[in-house]
Formats: sequence, C-alpha cells, structure tokens
Amino acid sequence: MLYPDLEAAAVIALEKVLEVRRLLDDGALSRRAIARQTGVSRGTVNAIANGERGLFGAPPPDERDARRRPGQSGVARRCVGCGAMVYLPCLVCRTRRHIATEPSAGRPAKRLSA
Repeated sequence: MLYPDLEAAAVIALEKVLEVRRLLDDGALSRRAIARQTGVSRGTVNAIANGERGLFGAPPPDERDARRRPGQSGVARRCVGCGAMVYLPCLVCRTRRHIATEPSAGRPAKRLSA
C-alpha cells in the first residue's frame, strides 16, 4: 500500500489545528516555526492564520471507531469478490448474494389492481 495510514494523513487532527491556532494567537513563534513544531505544512499554518481554513479536523480515533459498523475495517479496500472499493466486510457482495438467493429481493412489489 502506498500510504499505509491514509486515514490519519488525509485530515489533520482537531487537537493539532487548535494547537496551531493557539500558537498563532500567542505570537511568540513565526509561522515557519509553528509548522516545524506542530508537524503541519507551512501552507496549512498560513491558511489557519489568514482565516482561509476553518477550525475543524479529524475526530479523535475513538470517535471514528464508534461510527463504524461492528467488524468494519478502518480504510476502504478493494473487495476480492466484486472489485468494489468498500469497507470490509463487503456489503455489496452480501447484498448481491441476498438478491440471488431471495426470489423477491431486488424486485419492486407487485401492484394490486384497483
């Protein structure tokens, strides 16, 4: 996998964003020093300083885990059964199996004549 921790790399944690904002408000460090200290890019520090980026971020890991279905993996992966990009276990395959085995699944209900 090219990016092993893609979920964590995609969005900066809210605590990190608030730390950048606090350091900017303190005024003791340059933007470059804040970027180096916090581990975010200078562009992100500048966007926060200029008000171009809101004070939002990724929820803490325990909140992300609470939103998942039981048994669901944390990163979307390609399903070996159907090829779809899904959070495993694949609900696409499960739905297709259900439709294949249930005679009425996937078909609209019959309308009753008036």
